[in-house]
Amino acid sequence: MKHLASLLFPVALLAGVAVLSASTAQPDPTNTEVRAIIDKALERSTWAREQEVEARYRHVRVQRTRTFDKHDEVTEDETRLYRVEPVRGVPYARLVSKNGGPIEGDDLKTERERWHDFLEELDKDPDEQDKDEDEEEDTDILFNDELLNRYTARLEGIRELRGRPSYVLSFEPKPGKLPVRRRIDHALNRSRGEIWIDQATYEIARVSFELQERVRLWWGILGSISNATGRFEREPVDEDAWMATEFDLYFQVRVLFRTTRRGETTRWSDFQRVAE
Repeated sequence: MKHLASLLFPVALLAGVAVLSASTAQPDPTNTEVRAIIDKALERSTWAREQEVEARYRHVRVQRTRTFDKHDEVTEDETRLYRVEPVRGVPYARLVSKNGGPIEGDDLKTERERWHDFLEELDKDPDEQDKDEDEEEDTDILFNDELLNRYTARLEGIRELRGRPSYVLSFEPKPGKLPVRRRIDHALNRSRGEIWIDQATYEIARVSFELQERVRLWWGILGSISNATGRFEREPVDEDAWMATEFDLYFQVRVLFRTTRRGETTRWSDFQRVAE
């Protein structure tokens, strides 16, 4: 099973988060400083994975999905509330309400099936879990050197975010042909934006991004994604624990002959440390 304590940002349709590396083409003091900041952020990310921070907390997750017409008027609006709690060391998000009311009908049936499948995954032996992870990794983004090497970065300065100084780095794809090993790479290779790294802890505090150009789905046969923008926020919830607190995403997707404009907002709150 996928280890949810790692800093993975799963996305359904496009790159939800992108991060960066300093260019080696011009070894000036600025690039040296950027590389040092990123290396410390990587160290902190590795430490957090080893500490299994996410598996130590229960919390509430609220997901709101809106669909817009061509005039940006809302045509559909749905909110789902989940309670997330570690089960045998792996966080599970249980759907408890939809649009302010209890879940019922097909939603209740689906939730029961999800819970059953989750328990089955927990009972699998490690070899089977590794096989499932390989299949899921096609749309996951991990903050590591493989991802960082796609981008060049520039230090824009130090700014305050929620009262804490942060290094602000802008990033954009390196020129030339970038590797495409998974479907998500098409979007990663076309994303640019900013990343805020907390100066005191080197935790990622904010990532904002935009898709620079249209990304085709299945070689353009099914459609494409465009006009995608997003922002990802993380905050300290305890002395040494930083967690995701907000993710806003807007995109336009064209499937066959139909274009859909969609906004998705996820908020995490009410973090409580579980007894060990």
